[in-house]
Amino acid sequence: MTAGQGTRVVVRPAGAERETLFVALLCLAILLAAGTAVGLRTRAPEAVATQAWQVDARDGLTAAEQGINADLRVAADDIAFALEGGGVPTPEELAEDALPPFARDATTAGRGGHAWSLVPAADGFAAWLGRSAAPDAAGSLLLRIATEDRAVSVWLDRSADAAVPGLSDEALIAAGWKEVVSSYDASVTRGHAHDR
Repeated sequence: MTAGQGTRVVVRPAGAERETLFVALLCLAILLAAGTAVGLRTRAPEAVATQAWQVDARDGLTAAEQGINADLRVAADDIAFALEGGGVPTPEELAEDALPPFARDATTAGRGGHAWSLVPAADGFAAWLGRSAAPDAAGSLLLRIATEDRAVSVWLDRSADAAVPGLSDEALIAAGWKEVVSSYDASVTRGHAHDR
């Protein structure tokens, strides 16, 4: 080299091809591992079969029955509290407390016009019977609360002459009552009414 002449250095641009390839392969490996883990751990939800003496609250009740069922389940908390105090509230007392569905309001007639009565305690249960004045809109409903553990169940009878021969499951089933149960399937949010 002579003085005054510069050295020419060729600098090649940094190649991002290799780094990009490694990052893409790493992302692909992570996605495959995550997909495999999710696929292996996912199980189909177990569907609980409704028994012949049960009716699903989601798709086996009319709209009026669904409303009354919801009201009864909410009212059961207040009633259970009263039972702990040793008293069994009458439908009249529950209506005075404006507790649906015992309180008569604008929706009562449209939801079957139920007449509520206290069923004599038997078989370790306290119960309240709502006889329907319009069984085609809503059947008769029975709220049953166990006196020992406060377990709540709601029963439905769509016949015009609903009778309560006893409060045990066996007595109610033999008389044609159906227990209202809630069995939820994650794949279905709302079904059609069956076997009404």
